[in-house]
Amino acid sequence: MNPSSRLGPRLNTILEFITRVQQDKPYPCIWDCCCDHGYLGIKILSENLCEKLVFVDQLPHLIEQLSNRLTPFCTDNDKIGNYELITADAGDLCFDAQQRHLVILAGVGGETSVEIVTGIEQNHPDVQVDYIFCPSASHNALREYLAINDFGLMFETLTCEKQRYYEIMYVKGKSAKDELPRVTLTCTLWEEDNEDHQRYLAKINAPRASKKPKRKRCKI
Repeated sequence: MNPSSRLGPRLNTILEFITRVQQDKPYPCIWDCCCDHGYLGIKILSENLCEKLVFVDQLPHLIEQLSNRLTPFCTDNDKIGNYELITADAGDLCFDAQQRHLVILAGVGGETSVEIVTGIEQNHPDVQVDYIFCPSASHNALREYLAINDFGLMFETLTCEKQRYYEIMYVKGKSAKDELPRVTLTCTLWEEDNEDHQRYLAKINAPRASKKPKRKRCKI
């Protein structure tokens, strides 16, 4: 992917939000976990949005392909050392306790996100790690985990890509003592004049048709 290439609506929404966050109270290190082809991380890197960008995926061939894709940055003196490639389970990562960290989990299911965050939080009880989630499925499993464990909700939005809706949440870890609102089991984005919100609300509230049992043919 060329750094000038456009992202799809889903990743572009996340990029625009990260840009705003980094202008206000920037995170020194951003982790693009389960990065796949690294499109989002490459855009973050090309726009100099953080001191260090870490690409993480547990599939070695994806990290190898991404390494080749990042070759142009190796000749840019301003970006040498600004990124790192790690082949690992995102739940087993090591975080510097002296820094604030932002972990991006986009494009993986809610249950997988829960497993990763559980590992991070258990292994780093004294490190401030915040998260941006954009689950591809199992939203309820993720929301239930975040609500039970007192994660603070700093921002959430909804975006549509290829006729499919995606929830995006910016969540603060270890926020039990903060006055942030808690993550709810459903979105709070139900503006009556927002067509996307109303379509998504109708979709998740629509009754699911039960499968009719097949009739057995009577033997004559």
